[in-house]
Amino acid sequence: MKKKSLIFIVMFLLFLSLFSINSCKSRTKEEAPPDPLEITHEVMLETNKGNIKLGLYGNAMPVSVENFLSYVRDRFYDGLIFHRVVGNFVVQGGGFDKDMVQKETRPPIKLEMPPSEEVTDESGRTSKRLLISHDKYVLAMARTRIPNSATSQFYITLSPQKRLDPNPNYNEPNGYAVFGKVLEGFEVVDAIGAVETSTKKGHQGVPVENVVIVKASVLGDEVGEPEQK
Repeated sequence: MKKKSLIFIVMFLLFLSLFSINSCKSRTKEEAPPDPLEITHEVMLETNKGNIKLGLYGNAMPVSVENFLSYVRDRFYDGLIFHRVVGNFVVQGGGFDKDMVQKETRPPIKLEMPPSEEVTDESGRTSKRLLISHDKYVLAMARTRIPNSATSQFYITLSPQKRLDPNPNYNEPNGYAVFGKVLEGFEVVDAIGAVETSTKKGHQGVPVENVVIVKASVLGDEVGEPEQK
């Protein structure tokens, strides 16, 4: 009888131990913050120069990413052009058609600040450092001088452009919002960045030969959709 009781106690303690371990793992998994540098969505830009695959930081820049995805899913960008090209700087699109007529957009979104981390220098002074910056081939929202003015237009950098980065140590949102990066099609971006440009309808840096976004789509959206009849 005592032997059976001892076996029961051992099994019960083992059960409690396993339950405790699993509970700790579950809590750790639940409490782990989302990775700000995780690519949460992928978008394909099919252009007449080739395809560009973009990765979006949905955890870090949810407002900017959701705004961009909404325009893509509405087929807003299909048929628009890269209307501004500045060599070794940026290629910009998402606003004008082939005749340089600006397409009507949704209301502007709030300027979003990228995530940052605290760093301490040798003197012991603490400051913030951006986790997402204007490196080469990043995707960011174009806007006017008014901070909260971005709508549909975006740009891709042709070289590092740190001067466009916000200062995370300021209280108010500032700079320009990077919300993704190029995953594939770097040579296509470079080809667009090397086209001949001119002034058209008062706009500088317009490609002489149109660089058209034939189609923009969110990769994976088609999976599981019901068949249209």
